[in-house]
Amino acid sequence: MIGLEPIKFLALSLLSCFLYNIYIKCFRKLSQTERALGLASHKKKNGTITMGGIIFLVLPLFFIPYTLETTMIIFAALGFGILGLIDDLLIILLKKNDGLPAIFKLLVEIGIAGVIFFFYLKDSQNTEITLFNKAIDLKWFFGIIILWLLVSSSNAWNLMDGVDGLCSGCSIIFGIGLMIIALKEGNLAIFSMLLAFHITLFIFWCFNLPKAFLFMGDVGSLGLGAFYAITSIYLDSILAFILMATLFIFETLSVILQVLYFKKTKGKRLFKMAPFHHHLEACGWKEIQIDILFYLFQIAFVILGILLI
Repeated sequence: MIGLEPIKFLALSLLSCFLYNIYIKCFRKLSQTERALGLASHKKKNGTITMGGIIFLVLPLFFIPYTLETTMIIFAALGFGILGLIDDLLIILLKKNDGLPAIFKLLVEIGIAGVIFFFYLKDSQNTEITLFNKAIDLKWFFGIIILWLLVSSSNAWNLMDGVDGLCSGCSIIFGIGLMIIALKEGNLAIFSMLLAFHITLFIFWCFNLPKAFLFMGDVGSLGLGAFYAITSIYLDSILAFILMATLFIFETLSVILQVLYFKKTKGKRLFKMAPFHHHLEACGWKEIQIDILFYLFQIAFVILGILLI
């Protein structure tokens, strides 16, 4: 059976705790710089250590089974994670929350997605989707779906990462959903990979809860978004992924609607601030209250996604 033995679970858990503690003590210069136009309550977050996503993206690599599927999933997560790492380093070095130009990031993301689709076709993977119980083979057009999922989900996860514990907590719930799907499909390699990643991510979440000792940074959020998207593709669960990602989609839409409304009304705002979790903060909600609300909704959407399979 492909999987992690109990001793490896324990070793990974203990090693995660140890490395996060060492990281916090040794990399105090890797601190977050908040947006000048952000919430006043977030100014106190200046100086919080960031780029903690490096650990939950890299450490599990030493504990997972390697197949063609898991290798490509890891390639996607690391590709987007490295892009986020460069973005984080620029923010730290320049002391401004700007990072890489948006168009450059988009082009690199498209490039990574293109490489992934090339190998996806080379491995003769499934290019069919099922609608109304009818299978439709999209062939090369399936690449558009891969491109859309990877780019949109990585950026959606990045937008969700704005409140302590929010993105990491919702991601853990999301990952549990994918693990259940992997078990239902009998894909033990992907299940073991997901389990290894989420042991490390759970330890990170404990450090990331309000008031956070550690942020995941763009390296973590971009990497996670790509990780979940490509995993759902290899599990043939794209529709379930979209349903389970409803909260992340809503957060993205709140930003798009805010921008469109602002331009249409020449300066008026639909929300006090976008993404929507910042609107709740501006309305007086505490971070832990926002976390609990989103966790409950995330659990509901994951259950619906699993029932869809």
